[in-house]
Amino acid sequence: MPGKEAVNEQSVYHLLIKTFFLLDDSDRQFFAAYGLSTRQYWTLQHLDEQRGRSMVDLSRVLFTDKSNVTGIVDRLERLHLVARTADARDRRVILITLTPQGRELRDTLQTQYDARIQEHLGVIDPKDLPAILASLQAVCLNVEAYLEKIKE
Repeated sequence: MPGKEAVNEQSVYHLLIKTFFLLDDSDRQFFAAYGLSTRQYWTLQHLDEQRGRSMVDLSRVLFTDKSNVTGIVDRLERLHLVARTADARDRRVILITLTPQGRELRDTLQTQYDARIQEHLGVIDPKDLPAILASLQAVCLNVEAYLEKIKE
């Protein structure tokens, strides 16, 4: 935590990075107890109940490339948590859908994960949450815009 040092953009940035690494390590340990990686869990979270998602769509929401998503989906399919199905509207598109076993695991983990989030963030005064959320959203939008700009 910042002590007497000056609060500036660098100190905030470094604390955000440290917090990210700590939360990521906590998540990794939590999901490993269920035989999943963090990305595998988030894949389950991003699958729509009715229709499923394409590999391209999953790569976008998981911030990774399509080849990485293929490996994630392959492993989840071997665990019988997801299935590949042809899109009824465009047979060239393969949709990834949750299996009943995948839905059950996702729902079970979500309840426990929500409790873990509360445990980690419960130290924040609830009245401060809107300001923190607004600040993080502004940073997120700024970084997204920067990444789009450098892609050009």
